[in-house]
Amino acid sequence: MSILPTSTATSLAELVPDEPSGDNGCIPLCQFPVVIGRGEDAQFSFVDRWLSRRHCEIDCFDGQLTVRDLGSRHGTYINDIQIDESPLNINDQLRIGLTKFTVKSID
Repeated sequence: MSILPTSTATSLAELVPDEPSGDNGCIPLCQFPVVIGRGEDAQFSFVDRWLSRRHCEIDCFDGQLTVRDLGSRHGTYINDIQIDESPLNINDQLRIGLTKFTVKSID
């Protein structure tokens, strides 16, 4: 599914945690690139002992979300396959550290 960016800060999609707890709630995907990690310089950070400070980056090119691993120690996985860079589609599962997210469309 193609996700078309808009000029406003409205979310195009969101990452919904499979098991929400503590700081790791939904992550809206509305401004790109989005860096996710446990470090202070990440746009979205949360506590996960297997998460790198700058774990992965999500961007949008020509309406397609793309996720790129930023050299994390424990890897970035799409649908249980370790990736360096990959398209990210609606209903895909993204696993970073011990945390799993599902990509959901914003209705």
